[in-house]
This record gives sequence, structure tokens and C-alpha cells, in this order.
Amino acid sequence: MEQRNDSIRDRLLSRLPQPANLAAYREEVASMLEKNEKAYRRKQWVTGAFLLFAVGFVTVPLSLNWLRLDTPKGISYAFLAFLLYLYAMAEVLKLFINRNRVEILREVKQVQLQVLELQASLQKSGDQ
Repeated sequence: MEQRNDSIRDRLLSRLPQPANLAAYREEVASMLEKNEKAYRRKQWVTGAFLLFAVGFVTVPLSLNWLRLDTPKGISYAFLAFLLYLYAMAEVLKLFINRNRVEILREVKQVQLQVLELQASLQKSGDQ
């Protein structure tokens, strides 16, 4: 078990970026963060459109009195509307979680880049 933990630790440490290729890593991080932001904005638009559809799907028939809730058809429609609202709220919750994930990832990568810059500057000063 101890050897397995050491091998996992070694594999994880080997994946850390090195200060020598800092510029390439910085570009890679910037493109990754930009891709995450674009995906988040796209998901935000899709979730907003779905939420508007869900609200319209329920509000319009009920407000125009197209649907009577004392009939089996009306009750099944109300149940479907409830499920649609529930799903829409789950999508909104996923959107909030995704936004926080993107923000935390951005902050972690900024700190990681700062640490790499400090390591590079310490190596340069140590070489001189």
C-alpha cells in the first residue's frame, strides 16, 4: 500500500508544470480559462432560454384560463408543469455550481502561475 501511495505521489508531482516552460504553460492556462468561460456563457444562455420556456409553458395556459385544474387533463398538466419547474431549478442550480467552479479554477491557476514565477525568479537569482 505504501508503494502504491508513493507511485501516485510521484505521478502527480511529475505532472506539475516546471518554471522553465512558464510562458507555454501560461498560454495553455489562458486558453483553458477562456474555453471554460465560453462554455459557461453558452450554458447560461441555454439555461435562461429553458427557464423562460418553462415559465411560459406554465404561465400562459393558466393565466388565460385555457386549462381547468378540476379535470384529469388539467391535473396531469399541472404535474407536468411541476416537473418542468423542478428540472429548470435543477439546471439553475447546476449553473451556479458551474460558475463557482470556473471562478475557483481561475483563482487556483492564478496562484499556481504566481508560484511558478516566484520559483523561476528564485532559480534565476540562485544561478547568478
